[in-house]
Amino acid sequence: MSDFHELRERSLLQYVIAKSAEGEPESVTEAMDVFWDTYFNGEGTAQWKLRVKALDDAISAKTPRTAMEIGTYCGYTAVRMGRHVPPGGKLISVEMDPLYAAIATKIIEHAGLRDRVFVEIGTVKDRLAAIQKKYSLSGPLDAVLLDHDVNSYLPDLKRLEAEGLITKGTVVLCDWSLYPGSDDYGRPLQVPTDGKEFMTYLAQAGRPTATHSLTGKEVFTVSSWTGVV
Repeated sequence: MSDFHELRERSLLQYVIAKSAEGEPESVTEAMDVFWDTYFNGEGTAQWKLRVKALDDAISAKTPRTAMEIGTYCGYTAVRMGRHVPPGGKLISVEMDPLYAAIATKIIEHAGLRDRVFVEIGTVKDRLAAIQKKYSLSGPLDAVLLDHDVNSYLPDLKRLEAEGLITKGTVVLCDWSLYPGSDDYGRPLQVPTDGKEFMTYLAQAGRPTATHSLTGKEVFTVSSWTGVV
């Protein structure tokens, strides 16, 4: 990760703290929207709005008491999802980059969600057992958002299944857009080309998917089990 990227994410944090109302998640996400829209001169805004609507609709309908996000970046989707987690519930967001995790933690705290949204540094492969113990995760999650390396979607989904964390009632959300900090950001991500094996696995498992597309490009998939693998 370059110093340029570090400055960008630090600037985001400074902007959010300065321009949003503390303790108000909607104000925080609105400030982040303005920052990225300004930074990229509006490029990708339509895709971003489609992604946000698909996420909001799925999570608000589920109102998850336990959820997991894999790929926190700077905490935008953690805040959006966290708004719908009721008191006593928890969203565990896993981020492998320590700087992004630190920035996300502060943004989540500023949004007033520190009692229900928790950021863990590492990968699902390395941290799942510790996360299960720390947060007493013994039953299925209500929702999972996959928002990291597309090639890790299937292995991580299988890890969660093996631990009984994915079951019939779990909503699985797949973000096919590349976040600004990704090393691959800017290249055209093709779905299901990049995630073909993952999508095939979902289909074979009897899980119907609703994929939200814009100008022929897949952006976000919402999937629910009809049976347990």
